[in-house]
Parts: sequence; C-alpha cells; structure tokens
Amino acid sequence: MLSLEELRAGLPVGKLGVELHFYPSLGSTNDRAGELARAGAPEGTLVIADEQTAGRGRSGRQWHTPAGSGLALSLVLRPAGLKSGEVAALGLIGAMGSIDALGELGLLPELKWPNDVLLSGAKVGGILAEASWTASHLDHVILGIGLNVKETPLPELDFPATSVEQSLGRPVASEVLLLRVLAATDRWYARLIEGKAHPDWESRLAYRGKRVAISNGKGERVGIVLGLTRQAGIRLAVEGDEQVVFEAGAYQLRPL
Repeated sequence: MLSLEELRAGLPVGKLGVELHFYPSLGSTNDRAGELARAGAPEGTLVIADEQTAGRGRSGRQWHTPAGSGLALSLVLRPAGLKSGEVAALGLIGAMGSIDALGELGLLPELKWPNDVLLSGAKVGGILAEASWTASHLDHVILGIGLNVKETPLPELDFPATSVEQSLGRPVASEVLLLRVLAATDRWYARLIEGKAHPDWESRLAYRGKRVAISNGKGERVGIVLGLTRQAGIRLAVEGDEQVVFEAGAYQLRPL
C-alpha cells in the first residue's frame, strides 16, 4: 500500500497535489475527481486509489488496478485560455509526465498515440483526459493516469502489457514514482499553457517513420507516422504521400 506519510511530505508538487484524497479501494479515480471538481475542488486536487475496481480507458476499455499493484490517480485541472481544440493535448501531458518519470529510472518509454505509454513495445500505462464544459466555457478537465508498477498484468486483447518492475528488473517505491510523475506532469502542464510543449513531445513518439493503421470504428486507413500537431493530433503520410491529420478524440492506432 502507498505510504500516505511520504506522499503528504512531498506534496504539493507545483500546482499538483494541493489537496489529497486517498482511498484504499475505489471504483474510478476519474469519477471521484469529477465529483470533487463539480463540488468546487481547486485545481491540482489529487485523487489516488490503492485499488481501482472500475477504472476505464478510452472507448470504454477497462483499467483494473489490483491492490498494491500500480498507480491509479486523477487530477483536477482548470486550465485557463485553452481552446476546445487544444483540450486533447492535456492527455499528452499526462503521458509525457509519466514518460519523463520512467526515464529518470533509466528506462526508455515511448508514447503510443493517443494516450498510452510503452516500454519495449508493451503497454505500461494509460491516460484518460475528460473535459467538462458549461456552454462554450471549459469548467474543468479530469486527467487520469494509470501505471502498472508491481505486477505484470494480463496481456490486453489487442496489445501486450508489462510493468515498471518487470522492465527495470528491480523493485520501485510507488510513492517516489508517483511524486516524479506529478513533478514531470506539472512541468509539461506549464509548458502547454505557455504554448511551448510542441514539438518536444514528438521526441518520444512511437512508430515514427513506420506504417500504422488508424481506425475510428467506421473505417481504417494505413499510413506512415510523421509526427504530432499542437492540438495532439497525429500526422500520417497516406496514399500518394498525402499528409492527413487524425484527431486524438476519435481514433485508435495499431502498428503494422
């Protein structure tokens, strides 16, 4: 179980962790953070669960975190000045924060667009950013981050999975990793608000220069990965070297 004493001693980290809500077991940290946000919780409010029984990823996929096995956390963000087309980029800052934190351990993580973190080609983490609007005003965004730390999870149906400790070959203190994730995410959040995050996040993009398939449930297109846009879309070269941008909210990617 996470040590609350160590977490409280290290919080807040920049704007993040100003208010801590910890649960031994919780259905979904994103759902709980959303409830707190609607009740007026300040930006940087952090929700952590040692066990998450009904977590989810994009497109309704499940993300279960057994007790003591990994990190399941959500943050309340209230970004000022972001346009509707830029909200998807908040998911990238959670991914890049996780990538930087894992890099500090000596690992070489990559971003699998739009919201997964890979180690040696296997999924070690996932990010889910959920925005809440009042008319055209962005009220808040819940940024959920899940990382497999202690145990090797069962392979996903469509993608292999791994854990931090399996990749590293030694134990990792979850509290230390969590604080590193928060510190790196805080830095990326500031850079995003300042308009300085792109193109740096392209440096960890998986499959650059390789063929992938992009689908949205209605159809599929094949192309070569070129990079990312400022709005977190992905740029592909498709038939005849035509460049096409696919937005993060609607599409899934798989390598070929």
